[in-house]
Amino acid sequence: MKTAISWTFLIYFLVLFAERAQSLIRVFNSGKGFFSTGFSSYVNTLTLLSLTATLVLLVGFNGSFWHSLFFSNVTVNTNMLCITAGVLLLSGMVHTDHTIPGIQFASYGALIIGLILQTILTAQQGGSLFKLWYSLAFLVVFSMAIPVMYEATIKQAALFHVIEALTAFVLVIMFTFMMMKVMNGQGVDLLMWLPFLLMLVPDAVIIMMRWKESVNTFVLIFSSLSSVLFIAGKIIFRFIK
Repeated sequence: MKTAISWTFLIYFLVLFAERAQSLIRVFNSGKGFFSTGFSSYVNTLTLLSLTATLVLLVGFNGSFWHSLFFSNVTVNTNMLCITAGVLLLSGMVHTDHTIPGIQFASYGALIIGLILQTILTAQQGGSLFKLWYSLAFLVVFSMAIPVMYEATIKQAALFHVIEALTAFVLVIMFTFMMMKVMNGQGVDLLMWLPFLLMLVPDAVIIMMRWKESVNTFVLIFSSLSSVLFIAGKIIFRFIK
């Protein structure tokens, strides 16, 4: 099972890295340039930095992860592995030219499968199975509520892009933190106020600012679902030891 978990992370790294890399390569070859607009400058630069940092982390700081792909008795530095996954995820939260959403979702699916497998291992240690699996469901829905940056044309576009960029950055950090708890076998209660509020308030601002131009239905649905799961879970968890 532990080996399988490592392979799901490897699939995530390879698939998302390849998709992000092809996007940058095609932008470069198109002649449009990395810095044709302020928005393009940010998303292309962030993606390039994210991919570079991911390579550095994978090669220089994840030795135990590479060994775990072939040896089941290796103890993986799960904190570093999750941080590396979060660094790469930053590149997936910006819409660059030639983005292929289907491939991105496939990589996210591999990551979620890894979290599910880890939850199965944690469940074997006892404790509240309901809280454990409920928390994982909340984490998955929470991850879908992280806004992907698309170029806006509203009057306050610059301010909107700044808010959206900061929101995506902070929520990726929150997701990475909760993912670390899952991978460390501590994901029995992920219903924490700070990540929830950092998702709810900025997402609401982002949705309202662009409401007349284009409603971000995806973020609206999953931020709402995250809120329902959080509130309901807080109530239910009070009655579960």
